[in-house]
Amino acid sequence: MDRRDLLKALFAAGLAPALAPFARAEALRYEGPIYITVFAEGGWDVTSLCDPKNGQRLNPASGENVWINHWAEAGQSIASTASGLRYAPFADNERLFQTLGSKMMVINGIDTQTNAHNAGVRHTFSGRFADGYPAQTALAAAQHGAGLPLAFLSNGGYRETAGLTQFTLMQDPSTLSDLINPNDPKWVDSHYHRAESLNLIAEARQARLDRLMGQHQITQRLSDAARFMESSRAGRDQLAALNNFLPETLAPATDADGRWHPILRQIQLALVSAAAGLTVSADLVQWGFDTHANHDTSQSIALSQLSDGLIYLWQEAADMDQRFGTNLVSRLRVVVASDFGRTPWYNDGDGKDHWPLGSAILMRDTGFAQHTVGGTSDDVEALSLNADLSLNADPQAAEQSRIIRPAHLQQLLRYWASVETYNATFPLETGSLDLRSLLG
Repeated sequence: MDRRDLLKALFAAGLAPALAPFARAEALRYEGPIYITVFAEGGWDVTSLCDPKNGQRLNPASGENVWINHWAEAGQSIASTASGLRYAPFADNERLFQTLGSKMMVINGIDTQTNAHNAGVRHTFSGRFADGYPAQTALAAAQHGAGLPLAFLSNGGYRETAGLTQFTLMQDPSTLSDLINPNDPKWVDSHYHRAESLNLIAEARQARLDRLMGQHQITQRLSDAARFMESSRAGRDQLAALNNFLPETLAPATDADGRWHPILRQIQLALVSAAAGLTVSADLVQWGFDTHANHDTSQSIALSQLSDGLIYLWQEAADMDQRFGTNLVSRLRVVVASDFGRTPWYNDGDGKDHWPLGSAILMRDTGFAQHTVGGTSDDVEALSLNADLSLNADPQAAEQSRIIRPAHLQQLLRYWASVETYNATFPLETGSLDLRSLLG
């Protein structure tokens, strides 16, 4: 795909620069931390990732002791990084953890308290079960991205904004370009309007807006609509900054085996917008984790593609820093999480069903003082934390009030994103457990 096709693709994603200067407002530029949430959609198996289990446990359905993982049954051993991060010898985990382990903090034993997808997603990414609480990415965009046209980019993860901000839905940019950019149809090498005509149209629109705003008896509704139009045009003008960071080609949408693999393109477009100073936060989505049958094969594909995406995110950010003199790597704040986990046994279809205990992975370039927090028992049951956040390894002595739950994760992420001003409006039930000291 050449540069002209890429521009059309960016129109399709809502990221294309304006064709004419619509606004008088001075362009804004965001240069603070970039908050990325990576959603492993469907419920990942953390016992074959960052909370590895190589033993057996009782399967309540059959009443028999069974292997938690086939790789353990085959005699493979749990591996670890130099910093002590443990990971399963499964999928592409070795490449992921050996490449990026120094940037990671793994939080294991997060009890989502549900086996239902919708409830698990809401609880994990907002901190409560009920509808209405915003995602941390939305809070960051609202707090730090006022006036930015693409403050919060979404690819379909949890994107509740609670009315505090708006998200820009980013989909595969190879479609819809003709609907979004009708002046540049892809089937002919020409335009509907010449540049001079577009300038005249822009001037007429601005004159109409000026006349409307000049009326003495304009209603509040019309006034709000006019201000929104002015703001939208200012945003279009800001989008011209994307021209400075466009890559020559789009990332592939399939993996080496020809399977659908859109997360690389999601990452590329998010980094382009962040480099242009237009984006505070983004959610990325890796599908394929709801593995009720053929678990090992399907989960391995999804985990390998997730590893591809995370490694590509940091490599592409570093490449853009080198090419454009940006500082994306130092600004990235990444969290990876899922609906919940998978059962510590296989079902009759050699799949795994829903299990409420899961994990989250936080990443930043400088890493963290503590690489692993929390955990589960050998039977994959919740373990609590002591007052100093060390692990209470006795499942019989687990204090329910000190088991990590999504509210604790979201409290930590709000602190990380400097959005605690919203705690009064959207309070979290965290009890006596507070993870914020993990960030220093």
